[in-house]
Amino acid sequence: MGIIKSLFGGKAEKPAEEKSKRQLQIEFETLKYDGIRAQRLRRLPFARKCLEEAIKLQDDYETYGYLAQVLVEMGELEAALEPLKHMTEAEPMIAENYISLANVYYMLENYQEMADKAQLAIDIDHQNAQAYYLKGKAAHAMNEYGEAESLLSKAIQLRADYAEALLLRGEVYLRQGQLDNALQDAEGVIASGREVDSGLLLRGAVHEVQEQMDEAEADYRQVLELDPFNQQAYLNLGKLYCRQERFEDAIDVMGDAIEMSPVFADAYALRAEAKKQIGDTEGAAKDATSAANLQAAGEVQTEVEDPAASIKEIDIMHL
Repeated sequence: MGIIKSLFGGKAEKPAEEKSKRQLQIEFETLKYDGIRAQRLRRLPFARKCLEEAIKLQDDYETYGYLAQVLVEMGELEAALEPLKHMTEAEPMIAENYISLANVYYMLENYQEMADKAQLAIDIDHQNAQAYYLKGKAAHAMNEYGEAESLLSKAIQLRADYAEALLLRGEVYLRQGQLDNALQDAEGVIASGREVDSGLLLRGAVHEVQEQMDEAEADYRQVLELDPFNQQAYLNLGKLYCRQERFEDAIDVMGDAIEMSPVFADAYALRAEAKKQIGDTEGAAKDATSAANLQAAGEVQTEVEDPAASIKEIDIMHL
């Protein structure tokens, strides 16, 4: 307890150089494991302080890893790069360190650095499916679809049921107009039992492009049966109805979406467009104002999604 008090204004401890190695080891372990416990309890600022102080006492590889996790959880992404880079310097032949860096660079939207770090992981471990997936995801983010397709295919070759890779490759195929391949990947995602919602959204998107509207509607409805709070399924269904000039249906679906999430700005915006189409100018103006106010206030609630599931961002109208 005395060690922790000293970090936050308590009685000062003796200078490190005056302490025995045993005393320093005890202090280091106390700080490290208090930091780990604090992380598990979601006391992140306290965890960060403990882990940073522990590192001052001992250059411990594992502690750097915990610190990086805490910083990412706090949203301190730039700060998280420092301990991760330190880990790659300490253990340059561990592929997972470069994978961790690639993930943080993805969150920072620095896709070239992401690709470079993923390639370093591939250089170390040619059989690492995740490394190929991450480099493929970086290529996709940079609109290098041919490269993305090749890398994602390699990841799937190494891990046949890699749902995230199948999902992202399916999007690549869809964007390139390879509808049969996209549909096959969507079915693979659904069959895997993981990312099922996103697989159904992808399959629905393919059906829309194929002008198979009943099938697309069924896919989006199935997503909502599995997850009544899936905002993207509501939007896809509402847009589908607008394409079919089923504006009343679109209004009803957006009403359901807003009931589920009263701060769902995109639902207000889409309902405003549908109301405008049926001549309800007053209702349309009210919904448009609500959407604008929510967006301006930064209260828009979007689903927390795996970046791999970027099919959710596809606008079928602009494929």
